[in-house]
Amino acid sequence: MSVKELIFIIILPSTAAIITMFVTLAMQWMLEKEVNHKQPFFLFHIVNIIFIVMMCATSSIVFHGLILKGLEIKGWLITFLYAYVYPLPLIILLYVLTVPFFRSYMQPYRIKRDTNIVHLKKQR
Repeated sequence: MSVKELIFIIILPSTAAIITMFVTLAMQWMLEKEVNHKQPFFLFHIVNIIFIVMMCATSSIVFHGLILKGLEIKGWLITFLYAYVYPLPLIILLYVLTVPFFRSYMQPYRIKRDTNIVHLKKQR
């Protein structure tokens, strides 16, 4: 695999997926805050993962399939596997690991264990 293929097949779609992940998590946090009284809503996670995979796959198909002529050389099946199937477990794992850290970062306070004390975070 050449450097150009590495950039177009792995790095650019991964960057698109990570940026999309943070945007969708921020939007989910705002929606839950306004609509669902700060309670997590599982359906939002499914929609987020579908949207992240869609953005990653679209960029992968554009870069690998069209720019590197992957559709002409390897065909639709290999391009589909590179776009949707191969990154899906990594995206789900990264999403599951990122959600708790993002929620703790966005939460405006910290609760001290085994007490009634709540520490407010400084405003950003």
